[in-house]
Amino acid sequence: MFLYNKQREAGTPVIIDSLTGAYSKRTYNGSTKSCELADMTEEEIGQVTTADGYHRRTTLINKQFPGPTIIVWKGAQVAIHVTNKLIQEGVSIHWHGITQQNTPWMDGVGSVSQCPINPGEGFTYRFIASEGGTHWWHAHLGTFRTDGLYGALIVLEDDNSLEAPLPVFGEEFVMLVHDWQREDSQETYLRVEWEATRFSHGYGDINTCRTRLDQADGTDIGPVHFTSGLINGKGRSYDDNDNAENRFVPLEKFSVVGNKTYRFRVISAAMVFPFRVSVDQHELTLVATDGNMIREQRAESFIINTGERYDFYITTNQPAGNYWIRADTIELHEDGDAVTRQHHTEAILHYEEAPDVEPTSQRKSCTDDNDNCTVVNCPFRQYGDASIECLPVHELRSPVNQSVPIPESADRFEEHFINFHFAGSDKNPGQRSSVNGHRFVPPSSPPQVTGDEGLMPCTDELCGGEKYCDCSYHVTITPGNVVQMVLYNMGSGAGLAGTAHPVHIHGHHFYVLDMGFPEYESNGRYKSQNPDIDCGTSDRCNMKRWLDQAWEGGNKPGLNLLDPPQKDTVIVPVGGYVVVRFTADNPGWWFVHCHIEIHQVEGMAMMIREGTDGQMNPPPPGFPTCGEFDWSSEEFERAKKGYSSFWSHTLSVAAGGGIGAAVGFIVGLALGIICCTLVRP
Repeated sequence: MFLYNKQREAGTPVIIDSLTGAYSKRTYNGSTKSCELADMTEEEIGQVTTADGYHRRTTLINKQFPGPTIIVWKGAQVAIHVTNKLIQEGVSIHWHGITQQNTPWMDGVGSVSQCPINPGEGFTYRFIASEGGTHWWHAHLGTFRTDGLYGALIVLEDDNSLEAPLPVFGEEFVMLVHDWQREDSQETYLRVEWEATRFSHGYGDINTCRTRLDQADGTDIGPVHFTSGLINGKGRSYDDNDNAENRFVPLEKFSVVGNKTYRFRVISAAMVFPFRVSVDQHELTLVATDGNMIREQRAESFIINTGERYDFYITTNQPAGNYWIRADTIELHEDGDAVTRQHHTEAILHYEEAPDVEPTSQRKSCTDDNDNCTVVNCPFRQYGDASIECLPVHELRSPVNQSVPIPESADRFEEHFINFHFAGSDKNPGQRSSVNGHRFVPPSSPPQVTGDEGLMPCTDELCGGEKYCDCSYHVTITPGNVVQMVLYNMGSGAGLAGTAHPVHIHGHHFYVLDMGFPEYESNGRYKSQNPDIDCGTSDRCNMKRWLDQAWEGGNKPGLNLLDPPQKDTVIVPVGGYVVVRFTADNPGWWFVHCHIEIHQVEGMAMMIREGTDGQMNPPPPGFPTCGEFDWSSEEFERAKKGYSSFWSHTLSVAAGGGIGAAVGFIVGLALGIICCTLVRP
């Protein structure tokens, strides 16, 4: 929490009094040689980014948290000019939900689709907003995304182009949810990498350990503790007795009037935690996921995983008042003991006819003698409460029948089995994030620009079969083919120690045809992995196939080929699988990864190579390149003598007379989007 002085390009800490709610800025009194608190104006208060009320470093676009919402029309050409004003880190920006047809080098994945934008450099993203709906943009290099470098990207569509009519909305709201730590995200990641997460409350705190949080099926939620949650950059931290650390830290407020319908576009920018979203005493009607329309689905709540988007609407038909909008985590056990409450963050639904006070509302009670509560997008089959009905994502329906791709012949169909799991090697038994036993190593130069020359190869000697290895893992698909992918979560690192993984496929929106869950005990607790995939005696279960060979070739029973939902990010349950399908109609190198940031950075990622380099649209002239450089002692000796008379002359007159004698440094304060150009077709 800082108050930024634009003229001085400096700031001063801000304090919110936990007893009175008064805002103060810290100042230095030269006369008394002491630090003091000074009152703030309403204008100054409005400029402060509060988050959860704790002081920590953030990485922001244009000093906004979340970053600016970009709103464009479907089919528009969008130009985003990015300047990196950080001191020492490269960045790249991904446009999550945009498939980048014919512009794969605009996908914004550092080291895959482009070189990182280095400090002091500028880069212009230019692409067509080809997919309508609720999308977002975020950093896609390192851990900057969860340090605050993200925002909404809303692609508007004409009402006549929608697959199903929607109500007339009084207003539309954007709602970004985020689990928030009180340290740089890189610090959080390094603690996971070093297997020191049990000590995440402080290495010097000898009395407190991080507890393990389990969801309804008994599996692990994630490797870090929950500190606080944010909605649109605002939230509070709560103690073990559910008391707010500072009840005056502001919350996001959505103002409505009675007897109207309002649309909420919800985006999860979380690092780890899934959130169960609900509005007290208001039924939700879900209408879209990941920007794709679905048949209207009524629900008490839905679970949103990092990377996903859900659109819903409510009707303000309750007595005028204030109601909690809840985003609760989904743990039911803490170190094996039942929890009395979930971690949570909240916003306020404020009827304008009501006093402007914080809500005292309660969520709908899910009891057997009342209407059951439907929860959409559960990563398990049973919530642990018979009065709660889980509706998995594959049971959602598109509003109209879909043209699910069907291969013209057997040779135009390909099926890939991809295991997102934790694995370790004989030398390192630690369970590391991996895909089919491969821990992803980013290429030294982006293959979308330089081809495969920068890849760390996945050789059969090091990576074949059930081996675990580090490499730039990718699979190749053929343009024009129907591609079916079975994303599964089995073998080592699964079971009760496993975590459900939200998997994002770049470059495509896919049809979710089916989902297989593990076998459960009678109480809904995980028992064993789904037998449909033949892991046999394999520990890692890499690149396996259907147990029933008659299911090969797209013949698995139960596939919804009529009206399945479309998504670009889907949850893969522990011990289970998801069957997705798309047409290979977008040549390029596409990143595929778990969207839990820690898992992705650690190595739960891969690439799809769609077509040959000759089939991919080359980048525009002057597109930046990068890569490794190495040279021999002999080459150095020749260099000392000078490769040309020009170089020899330059060396002789340069101060110091050596290679790299002149070095420049560019220092900045923040990452900034200079401007956004939006063109309506």
